[in-house]
Amino acid sequence: MADRLSSRQLGLLLWAGMVSPLILQIPASMTDAAGNGVWLSGLLCIPAAGLLGLFAADSLRARAPGEGLGEVLCRDLGPGPGRIAAGLFGLWFVFYAGFVLRAGADRFVSAMYPDSRDWAFMAVSALLALMAGVGRLKVLARCAQIIAPVLGGVFALAFLFCLPALDRQALWPVTADVRAVGRGCVPMLCTLSAGVFPAFLAGETEPGALRASFVLPLMTLSGLGAALCAAAVGAFGPELTGQMQYPFFVLLRGVRIFDLLGRVEALIVVQWAAADFLLLGTLVHLAVHCLSLALRGRGKAPGPYTAGLCVLGAFLCGRLCAGSSFALRELGMRVVSPVSGALTLILLPLCRAIGCLRRKTAGKRGDGARSP
Repeated sequence: MADRLSSRQLGLLLWAGMVSPLILQIPASMTDAAGNGVWLSGLLCIPAAGLLGLFAADSLRARAPGEGLGEVLCRDLGPGPGRIAAGLFGLWFVFYAGFVLRAGADRFVSAMYPDSRDWAFMAVSALLALMAGVGRLKVLARCAQIIAPVLGGVFALAFLFCLPALDRQALWPVTADVRAVGRGCVPMLCTLSAGVFPAFLAGETEPGALRASFVLPLMTLSGLGAALCAAAVGAFGPELTGQMQYPFFVLLRGVRIFDLLGRVEALIVVQWAAADFLLLGTLVHLAVHCLSLALRGRGKAPGPYTAGLCVLGAFLCGRLCAGSSFALRELGMRVVSPVSGALTLILLPLCRAIGCLRRKTAGKRGDGARSP
């Protein structure tokens, strides 16, 4: 039990890791749909994110000790289809990790070191991800316990000192109609749907309910997304915000804290790099677990080189996935986020429905066999 995560550690790991895709893909993708009502879309996502967390926790309700979502799928769908589903998720985690590697490197080049090459930053991040992947998940969770409160404090401080720069007339009155505000919820929910993926690692947590581990982080992430949208649109307006790659960092370039610390965007970039590390480490653990389950079956330890192969695959995906910053932005908005949403909101419910039908069919056959 000493090596298992507590429910609180799993929640902090989920929250801190998901900060990275939230800032990367929000608010630009939401602003394109909802205009200056984008902050309302973020607020509407809070209860929806709670339902998403309830779905993740409910998917693990019937798990046995040491089982995660992958093992539950294998039991519900049968060994063959379950291993295929786990393999599909594992391959997606490798690609997702590659996208995170490339996006993190692009952010450093765009925001801090414009004359540098992105492959060097990718190589360093891949090495750190490999170290996290071959280590225990418990160690990564302990890192999240340290990083998550710092992340929360940095964002609170940044929002506080951004307030004087906001134009309240850009936020109210809301000119977008109800349908536009509703459409603005879709990108955030697709982005937050990746927060269900840690359910595959539930076998490494202590026994007990994990509802709070998913519901609370996802709801607070949705609130953070709403605040990001309000800050960006209040500073730049909806049209310019939708065109920016990193609107929140552009806003922070003019922020000074009592004229003592100077610009704070470097601090935010460092914190985002820490969030990238947690997300990459989690994705490597997810990929190793799911691919091992697909190739070796339940109860088998991963091969000695599985983590290295997953990181190598992620590095290659990151190098090949986009040719420019604009292409990377489009990839995140039109492929990465929607596919994560489809896997979580379509494939997983479909697998659960099939599992329920199989159990009912097996129960009827059992009743028929017992009847005289």
